[in-house]
Amino acid sequence: MNKISDPQYGDRFVGRGEEINELKEKIENNGIVVITGDRGIGKTNLTLVVENAMKEEKVGFFLKKRKCYHVDGALFYDDMNKIFMPDKISTGASRSVKISGFGAGVGESWKPREPSVLEYMEKSKEKLIIFVENAHELKEEEIKTIPAGTGRNNKLKFVLEIATPYMRDVKLRAGSYDVVELKELSDESIEKIVRKGGPNFSDAIVNGIVRHSKGYPYVARSLAYICDNKNTEEEMFTFLNTLSYDDMKFNLGKIHKEVLETLNQDSQEVIKKLAIAPTTLTLKLIEAFCGKEVDTPLTDIEERGILVKLEEEEFYQIYHLLFREYLRHMQPIALKNKKEIYCGAIEKVKSEFDSFFMLLEVINEPDIFKELIKRTENYEVINSIGSQAYTWGELEQALYAWSHLLERTKDKDKEWESIAIGNIGIIYEIQGELDKALEYCGKALELNEELERKKGMAANYTNTGYSYRIKGELEKALRYHMKALEMAEVLEEKEVMAANYVGIGNVYGTKGEFKEALEHFKNALKLYEKLGRKEGIAVVFRNIGTVYAIKGELEKALEYLENALKISKEMGYRIKTALTLMTFGDVFVLKGENERALDYYYEAKSLATGSSVFDEITKRIRLLGANENAKSDQSD
Repeated sequence: MNKISDPQYGDRFVGRGEEINELKEKIENNGIVVITGDRGIGKTNLTLVVENAMKEEKVGFFLKKRKCYHVDGALFYDDMNKIFMPDKISTGASRSVKISGFGAGVGESWKPREPSVLEYMEKSKEKLIIFVENAHELKEEEIKTIPAGTGRNNKLKFVLEIATPYMRDVKLRAGSYDVVELKELSDESIEKIVRKGGPNFSDAIVNGIVRHSKGYPYVARSLAYICDNKNTEEEMFTFLNTLSYDDMKFNLGKIHKEVLETLNQDSQEVIKKLAIAPTTLTLKLIEAFCGKEVDTPLTDIEERGILVKLEEEEFYQIYHLLFREYLRHMQPIALKNKKEIYCGAIEKVKSEFDSFFMLLEVINEPDIFKELIKRTENYEVINSIGSQAYTWGELEQALYAWSHLLERTKDKDKEWESIAIGNIGIIYEIQGELDKALEYCGKALELNEELERKKGMAANYTNTGYSYRIKGELEKALRYHMKALEMAEVLEEKEVMAANYVGIGNVYGTKGEFKEALEHFKNALKLYEKLGRKEGIAVVFRNIGTVYAIKGELEKALEYLENALKISKEMGYRIKTALTLMTFGDVFVLKGENERALDYYYEAKSLATGSSVFDEITKRIRLLGANENAKSDQSD
């Protein structure tokens, strides 16, 4: 039986000799390479060919060995964690320290965390090439992680596969990457593909397929698959004659309809249900959406290559996004009933980690997302999806997930309850609701004291100190930071110590006691440098810059702020960058350069949407008598 999606590397791959060499050369010379071209033009197969060629490549007498990985843009951080930190499991929102400028009235909570995947990327000693399929699905923070990683470790290479229609949506910094653009294949190359797919085709059939393929290998293989499933040459001609020579969109509709009809009725129903399901599927998810009695149709679909098992993983995907889109488009009633379908499916996996993929699929569909969260019972899934929503800036979904985690665990699992309460407090603090933040932090502290979780207690003391400082209750803030520092020293938790040196320094800075502030900031800086925590280093640089600005040493302030901004942008953290840009603006106001200050404020505001920082920046713009909405679309 002919398969529609056999891997096309080795002797099955044709017509891309120049592009193969071009991509290999550009990978060698660049940290990031983008492969672009229309959908169906052969980008994924090109990456497979180059991957196999570069794993062990002989150059003269030397054998270059590189590890290669494929990750999905829709699951970027999840896949990257498996590569760089497979033994780490997230048990709370991954957070780092961020302190506001003195008197700014803004800030961010802190909690202990494992090092970020970016820090593991930086420390990796292996030569790695990471191919990112569906890179147009990367979120803004994920896109920024890639140049940050390659900039900090020249052993890392990223190859991003982006279909031409989505290229504008992927905001990579100009000059930070190189491009390999795939064009249509020659008729000669398409003919080779067709003859491999249908070695017994007549010249007339081959020529007909070549003409209709228009240089697209995906179309050529699909047509060869369809014709190979016909009983006679007459049937092949009959089908080909239904196609247009000019309208590729029309042809794709006809092709996909015919591909679907090569399956029997049971198999058709299964693949249509899977098109509504998440893009990434497990066997449990397949069963949840299609029922238990699916072995026979599933085998049929797999044997034809229409459902593909991902290499070295227990995950499945429909063989091509174009076919999945067709299946979804032809089921408007099913899509309209997506909420009902997903709710029925999640009941079957509500205690399994598989439910994570369902929640991830609907994270931008709040109505469905909230209903699914209510039904999910796996605490790790609920917390992980809250963390993912937080990372993407979807604070409402994060709050909803963690609130549900609290509801599930209250008086049942005190450790998870404390995690949920602490994370909810973080959201309220970011939103500027400081009384609520303190309330939740206090509840988390009570639970941690009861459980004798001293590390958790130290984090709660730290967060409480930050919130009190923002409220202007400086003596309370200092008392909590001192308690946290004392506990951290006993626990030998250097990151907690550093966080509280920063907190204490910030309190002294707010009080105008700059000598003490600088002393504590420099203690924090030593620890962060020893730990390799660049986020913390950036925070300290920004706070030292703030001290010098208030002291009137403006050039020295700008020097520290430049260092802070460089790291914040490199790390790809939106709010941290916004805070540093805001502080830059403050310095230029002190210098009397209001126009330059406004440039920094507008850029900061464009990054700060959804946080209390946004309101602070707006106030500054108003004080300068400027239009608060000007340049609102500016970004870095």
